Amino acid sequence: MNDEPIHITVPSNDDDPRSPVKDPPGVIIHRGPPLHPDDMDVIGGIPVTSLARTLVDMAEESTKDELRAMFLRARERGLLDIDAVMASADRVEWRPSLEMLYEVIDEFRDI
Repeated sequence: MNDEPIHITVPSNDDDPRSPVKDPPGVIIHRGPPLHPDDMDVIGGIPVTSLARTLVDMAEESTKDELRAMFLRARERGLLDIDAVMASADRVEWRPSLEMLYEVIDEFRDI
């Protein structure tokens, strides 16, 4: 069994009248602006982040080697769209991980 928490994003803004609720056990709720439609996908009727946006988000939580491995796995499966990853990266707010992300993008752009 996987003990890692499930991460979900709930669109919200400063005018949101809902009071913050404690995250349920095993779930981490992230609140932020609504995602761009290109950063979303639907799998089995459940809205999820697109692969491109997931790679952008994972840069915040990963080392460069781990992120590179994720890009490699996506490419091996025929799912890596570097232009989509770049577009997703360009849409996010500034993050400390963007420099590393752009370096990995450049590595895969040259392959």
